[in-house]
Amino acid sequence: MKAKLTGITAILMTIIFSTGMAAAQGQYIARTTGVDVSWPNCTASIPKTAFGIVGVSNGAGFSTSPCLAAEASHFTSNLSLYVNTGYPGADSANAILYAATPKLCVAADLNCIAYNYGYNAGSYAYAAANSVGVHASTWWLDVETMNSWTSDPLQNQSSLQGETDALKANGVSTVGVYSTTAQWGMITAGWQNLMPSWGATTWKTAKQAATYCTGHQFTGGPSYLMQYKAVRGIDQDYAC
Repeated sequence: MKAKLTGITAILMTIIFSTGMAAAQGQYIARTTGVDVSWPNCTASIPKTAFGIVGVSNGAGFSTSPCLAAEASHFTSNLSLYVNTGYPGADSANAILYAATPKLCVAADLNCIAYNYGYNAGSYAYAAANSVGVHASTWWLDVETMNSWTSDPLQNQSSLQGETDALKANGVSTVGVYSTTAQWGMITAGWQNLMPSWGATTWKTAKQAATYCTGHQFTGGPSYLMQYKAVRGIDQDYAC
């Protein structure tokens, strides 16, 4: 049975529909803007914005930004986190160390080893944030070609899946991907995992960035954010 709208509720509903007020994508209110910061911004003056995304890593996996806690303190009302990702391959002495946890992998199962590497990278990142009292319900996996990846997209996918699973095992409710269509295609062969996406663009304004909120869902999932021109070295982000 449909409940009868009260006068106040009816007025609010009218305002929402008549103004075209958009719903939130995850924790981000549509058409608001925020910034993302990490170790390159340790000495920067961070502006007040609707939301902030703070890098946990110091530019690569298994590392920690020295100003993680300080930067996170600017966004106590709407904070999310991101972590640098990469997978050097099972031939790497670093990667083979992770062949037993959380899965027991045989040497020939390269996807299993890749999964474990990602899982341990995710666990490391979560522990690093937790150790300085930084917590967020939304985390982003920064997937870029500048980091180390194998030429095998399935191994790269397995590593990213492992990192996602580790974060979720630690209670993170939303894990998404930061990348571009081109880089995502090169690293994962365009893996359609339906995760939320945060796109990087070369646009200069929020209005321009907004045009990429549709048609650029490189994971097959919804576009939550679009990054655009940095101001004084700090990247800006538009909520779709």
